[in-house]
Amino acid sequence: MTTRRGFLGIAAGLAVGGTGLLTACSSGDSGERVTERHRDGILRIGVAAAPSSLNPLDSGAEVTRWIAEPVMESLYAYDDNLASVPLLADGEPEISPDGLTWTVRLKDGVLWHNGDPFTADDVVATLNHMLDMSAGSEWITYMLGYVSRFEKADARTVRVVLGKPYGLMRSHLTNLPVTHKDFVTRKDTMMGTGPYRLDGYVAGQSFTMSRFDRYHGGQYRAPFADLPGGAAFRGIEYTVFTDGNTRAVSLKQGKVDLVTSPAQSTVPALTGDSGVTVVSTVAPLDVLTYVMMQREPFSDPEFRKAIAFAMDRDGVLRRVYGGKGTPGQGPIGPGETGYDPALTVYPAVPDLDRARDHLARATTGKRAFTLTVGNGQTIRDIAQVLVAGWAKIGVDVTIEQLAGGPWSNKWLSREYDMLMNTFSSGFTSGPANYLTLAPASSTNVLACGYHDPAVDQAIDTVWQTADTAERVAALKTVNRALAEDAVIFPPVHPELAIAQRRELSPLNPAQLKVCRLSPQTLRFTT
Repeated sequence: MTTRRGFLGIAAGLAVGGTGLLTACSSGDSGERVTERHRDGILRIGVAAAPSSLNPLDSGAEVTRWIAEPVMESLYAYDDNLASVPLLADGEPEISPDGLTWTVRLKDGVLWHNGDPFTADDVVATLNHMLDMSAGSEWITYMLGYVSRFEKADARTVRVVLGKPYGLMRSHLTNLPVTHKDFVTRKDTMMGTGPYRLDGYVAGQSFTMSRFDRYHGGQYRAPFADLPGGAAFRGIEYTVFTDGNTRAVSLKQGKVDLVTSPAQSTVPALTGDSGVTVVSTVAPLDVLTYVMMQREPFSDPEFRKAIAFAMDRDGVLRRVYGGKGTPGQGPIGPGETGYDPALTVYPAVPDLDRARDHLARATTGKRAFTLTVGNGQTIRDIAQVLVAGWAKIGVDVTIEQLAGGPWSNKWLSREYDMLMNTFSSGFTSGPANYLTLAPASSTNVLACGYHDPAVDQAIDTVWQTADTAERVAALKTVNRALAEDAVIFPPVHPELAIAQRRELSPLNPAQLKVCRLSPQTLRFTT
């Protein structure tokens, strides 16, 4: 187990090295060290940030879900064809002819990490938590108005009763982690059924896990794994390195096996290292961008379009993501269902003349607003590029940076001018981004003040239909309208970038397309 003293020693050593170590060390320096380190059977992962809450029922953010992946499980999971297959569920759900009642049988013999048996009571408690307005779960934005109740049919059977057709139900059951009934409100720990259990953590610094040898009572193999018990490592350790140089140095030196979100400035050094592989892939990774239309200046459509035309999409893509991604138009990106590559409303490079024309037609006199962003270096870098561009048309923007909880509170309370944050939609929607669209619906609890009956109807179709083609068509309708009306217009759709040691088996490209690292399925190769 990584001790606080041990972690601080590693972090301090890496920080002293800085960029000098980044260019000086090579795989030849670290290969033998990595092989020796692997003798303890511990997979070590460097992440860019720590979650403020460990409860994955409340947040689908990657900082929480990447920690939760080896610990928590859902009723269904994605296979390598991104088909939804049973995990904690014992087979396919039974769906009533009218589609309004789903009955799910649970696997027998599954245990929680504290030894308690997994039962229908746990699933019902998990699902009820989502519908509790006081819980603050992001999932409530999906289900409110569609789900009537969850109920226990017997100890191993759960029944979901819908108020009206709900085509996203299977997606939710595939992405929502299930937790122990006594832990649904806990934000300080995780109690799961996965192949690894959380042993402890140092807040904001590290998380330590050990293999759960009673995984599924020993009756089932882990999904996607080829070893009995489904866990190749004796343990997994996550260490938080907020500084991009420190993450890169730790990987090059072989002190960790994998790092998330490599800083763009470090990518050339990482790609030039024969011991390291940088993976960049199209995935449902979003830069959430919302404007509040119920107050000035974004209540004025001409002001919104001025901001959209002056947005430096190309600058963000090059400076923040090294060109790895696609300039944004509407909220749906190339890694997501419903993406329309032909949609081109805004140029990649700011059209300042057109922006000034829209600004001149605006009736609002305000030429300033606050951009509220999440608590990370990447999103701050994005904001700084954008603010510099907007200044060229005379709009003064103040950047407000908040941690995850306060940022979400602004979103839920709808007290903002413009909100922006990075978000891996794959953890809540798979290869789609349904949650991202929610504020555009005039009846959603996150409604931003936009009201277009055609868009409301299309979003209802997205939520309700079970027909894939019909859902794709509705998503394209919504995406175009929100771009053209400058309601949701993210600057870019970045690719998902991860860097790993070559002594570790390659990350699964299929799972990356739904934002999963799936560390529990990896192996050491030396």
